[in-house]
This record gives sequence, structure tokens and C-alpha cells, in this order.
Amino acid sequence: MKYKKWRDLEIDPLSINFKNIKIKEITGYMPAGNDVVEVMLEDEKYAYIKIERSKVACFKTEVNNINIIKTNNYYNLVPDILEYQNIDNKDIIVLEKIEGKKLSEIFSKNERQDIKNKYLYKYGQELAKIHNIPCDKFDIAKQRPINEKPDIKDYDSRIKKYINYLNNNDFKKEYNTFIHGDFHYGNVLFRYGKINGIIDYEYSGRGLKEQDIAWAIILRPGQKFMNKKEEINAFLDGYKSIGVYDKDKLKWCLVNGYIHFYLMNKNNKDYQKNIINLLELIN
Repeated sequence: MKYKKWRDLEIDPLSINFKNIKIKEITGYMPAGNDVVEVMLEDEKYAYIKIERSKVACFKTEVNNINIIKTNNYYNLVPDILEYQNIDNKDIIVLEKIEGKKLSEIFSKNERQDIKNKYLYKYGQELAKIHNIPCDKFDIAKQRPINEKPDIKDYDSRIKKYINYLNNNDFKKEYNTFIHGDFHYGNVLFRYGKINGIIDYEYSGRGLKEQDIAWAIILRPGQKFMNKKEEINAFLDGYKSIGVYDKDKLKWCLVNGYIHFYLMNKNNKDYQKNIINLLELIN
């Protein structure tokens, strides 16, 4: 999917003196927290240039962990790093473009539930494969605020019992699994019915697997799947075909994640209603 320019970049990619690549043209602008552009190189191959913009960007982690994975042949569905440098205190990465479509694109053209379930099974299965990567060479993954209980004083009555559940069932987080850290449908690329690549490793490292699973399952605004138990179970069945997880920890992480997204979308009443329905499903 190609995107037109939707905001001004802080650094023009065509002004950068790259050492390993030569840009022929910019072919797309990806909506993201950082500035991400798709480019065609002079050898007719495509790449993504990521320019640090977000205050929480961690390109160094992405480069370091991809290098560890590739050096040790831990996992083969990661992009090649073509270049990494810093300009004006902003990190810049050039990554090989991996061909493929996101589930949102695939499902927009095929609504059959049996086909959706097959894709979601593979989606869950792939996360279990990532969690089987040995974790001893990695640092602890950068933690999002969403991984902790929401720090709120005022909330509506519909979520009070779920806030109480989080408070009464919190547990010590143990970071003993390699996690992707941002495993959701936007970072999983399918081609010819199979997963062809997983991108975006800024939040990867040693972490809690149940948080990673929950992050993949949580319904985002505008998302047309993972909004029913059958689809969540298809994902989990795929995961369980290769890996194991703690059901109680996963439930806590799911409730916590749903509540955070509920609170972040106060003006989207339809989405909040969907979140309440999902909270009832998992309780």
C-alpha cells in the first residue's frame, strides 16, 4: 500500500550522504510516530528509511537486536539493515523492504471467517516462534506505560470492576523471554498465504511473553478483526501449537491493555463499547 506525503519531514532523505545506498526516488510516506519513507534505490530495490522523530524512538535497540538475531541465526524473518547513522542527534536506519500485506489489507478483500481464522492461527504461531528465540544475549526490553496498571483517579462505572481486578491480581513481572515488543498486525507481513517478514524491533528484548501476546490481540480503533472470541481463540490456538503461556497472566495483561486503550479513546464511544464487550468475553 502506497501513502502520499502526509506531513513535512524533519530531515529530507535526499539530503543525507548515505554510505551504502543511493536513492533513485522516494516512493511512499508511511504513517508512523517516526518519519518513515519508502524509497527505490539505484539498483531498483526498495528500502525503508526511518528517521527518528518520536521521543520514545529506540533505533539503537532495533539495530542491535536485529544484528544479534542474524549473527546467531535465531530467526530468518527480519529485515536486513542497510545503513545506520546519526545526523543532528537523530538516529537514521535504512532497512530492506520486505514484501507483503498486513492482515487489515488481506481481510478487507476476504471476509470469510474460516479464511480469517487460518491467517490468525499463523499470526499466533509466528509469535510463539519469536518467543522461542534464546534471550540470554538481549537486554531487557523497553517498557511502555501501557504495561503497568493505569494511573487514574476518575473513571466511569463500566470499568470499575476491571480496575479492581487489576489491583487485586497484579503479579511480579519476570522478563525471561525474548519478545518482539510491538507484535501487532501492522508489523506482520503475509505473502502467498504465509508470513514473509516481521518488522519494527525497537521494543524487542527480554520481556514478559504474556504482555507480547496481549499486545497482538488487543483491538485497535478501526480494526475489523480480533473483536470476537472465535478470532482470539484462533490466534491463541496457533500460539499453543508451538508455545505455552500462563492463562492468568495473559488475562491480566489483556484486561490491562484493553483498559488503557479504552481510556485513550474517550471520544470514540463505539470503540469503547467494543472494548467493554471484549472485557466481558475474557472474564
